[in-house]
Amino acid sequence: MIHYKKNQFFTLGILLCVLCVVFTSSSTAEGAYDSDDYFVIANDLLNKGMYLEAMGIYEEISKHSDHANNRARALLLTGTTYSLYLDLHDDALKHFEYVIKHYPASPSAPEALFNAGIVFYEKGQFKRAYEVFTYYITQYPRGLRRQSAEVWADSSKDQMTAAKTPVIPPVRHSIKETTIRVLIENNVKRVVVNSAAPITVMDPLTRQPILTGPGPLVFIGQGTYFTVNGRNLHGSRCRVTTESTTLKVDRRQYRGHVSITATSGGLEVVNSIPLEQYLYGVVPKEMSHKWDKEALMAQAVAARTYVLYVKNKNSDKPYDVEATTASQVYGGYEAETYASNSAVDGTHGQVMTYNGSLIIAYFHANSGGHTEDAKNVWSADIPYLRGIPDRYSERIPGGSWEYFLSYEDVRNRLNRHGLGIGRIRELKSTGLSRSGRNLQVKVVSDQGTYALKSNNFRIKVGMTKLKSTRFRMQTHRRGILIRGNGYGHGVGMSQWGANRMAQAGFKYQDILKHYYRGVRIVSLDNLQG
Repeated sequence: MIHYKKNQFFTLGILLCVLCVVFTSSSTAEGAYDSDDYFVIANDLLNKGMYLEAMGIYEEISKHSDHANNRARALLLTGTTYSLYLDLHDDALKHFEYVIKHYPASPSAPEALFNAGIVFYEKGQFKRAYEVFTYYITQYPRGLRRQSAEVWADSSKDQMTAAKTPVIPPVRHSIKETTIRVLIENNVKRVVVNSAAPITVMDPLTRQPILTGPGPLVFIGQGTYFTVNGRNLHGSRCRVTTESTTLKVDRRQYRGHVSITATSGGLEVVNSIPLEQYLYGVVPKEMSHKWDKEALMAQAVAARTYVLYVKNKNSDKPYDVEATTASQVYGGYEAETYASNSAVDGTHGQVMTYNGSLIIAYFHANSGGHTEDAKNVWSADIPYLRGIPDRYSERIPGGSWEYFLSYEDVRNRLNRHGLGIGRIRELKSTGLSRSGRNLQVKVVSDQGTYALKSNNFRIKVGMTKLKSTRFRMQTHRRGILIRGNGYGHGVGMSQWGANRMAQAGFKYQDILKHYYRGVRIVSLDNLQG
């Protein structure tokens, strides 16, 4: 926590050990983590709802950057992610505190101080919030947040006098809108829309028709506007509907309607669709429709919970999720099957919560026998995403694998991510988690030693071949032979394990509570309002 005394901030707790620097390199690798590209990548991950993955990038910057301001900025953004996207306010405060104490001269220090005040306010600790905001005003009288700090300080003071012991309800995800906006095409020059019934193109603001007629309609991007069948619509965005069950966008059929936006990069197509119909197109793409019904039902609840969690955080963005593995794979109408639709219908409106709030329901293909703590993969410690023994994921067909990596391949692939590695002398894994996964991979080169979280190493060298971090390395003259089992990051529900549990007679509720500890399965109606 952050405390105030004699105009100085100091810590009474033990600071997070993950903030210790474990990276060394020579001048050749200097600047590898000092490019703004890494912050851009992390921001893109946040926009996609990949919050823990973004924190993994921030952790790399905070450990590996040669520049103090970049390290401070990464820690500030980590704290902000904890607060805004994960609702873990105490963890956010620890990171803000670290920036204030260790990087007081950085531009991130006043931001960390201001953000800490907001977190205290949201926690209902109005006296502490008032102290922080007034301290900001005295320390940074010309700061960018000066006027906002005055407003927050006044509000904190009012709240202090309103009640001596204010009762603040726990943070809850109030779900008032369940239409899902899915990005199905991005930065394309041409889009063809067709339907069995007449198509209406309308202004998205007035909902007035611009044109109505039979398809196909050909939309072509012309900078920040577009044409339809050669006609200039004199706008950058339109809504396209039909009275038919589906619209065909290029080669795929979709329920709901689509919005088409002209951007400088091309046309952006977003499919707006009711939640349950969205899941019709997700569940069979994320899990085989031939698998046991209870496993499909568990997948439906996990997918529903995940998309609503992300939607709740993306309300200010032009779409909620993408149709790819960046979010959840969505195949539209043609992906639907009777079995998967039945699983969605059988769990209609059911979601998972922890302490009254939606969870971020990560899942993966196969744990290999033990799921993993989220903190060992991305650094964020999420209470319901902690590893557990998983005998139902043992001895899965094709679950064991091997992969040979030459030193030259490793060097080239890591350098594509800006690491500046020279000739590799040694690759070795260090540390094992409770799940049997490697915690770090050290790359020893003639340009220095690089310590990467094993999942980050896996992503950089090729995660479809290096299928998990549950592996062992065997050194060869030209490289390493890696033998392992499992597939994916190992966090949350193992899909293969879910199917095995279903085959053993477990219900979908049992499966979900096995993989997500301490959760409740509730009706979405209980989160409304």
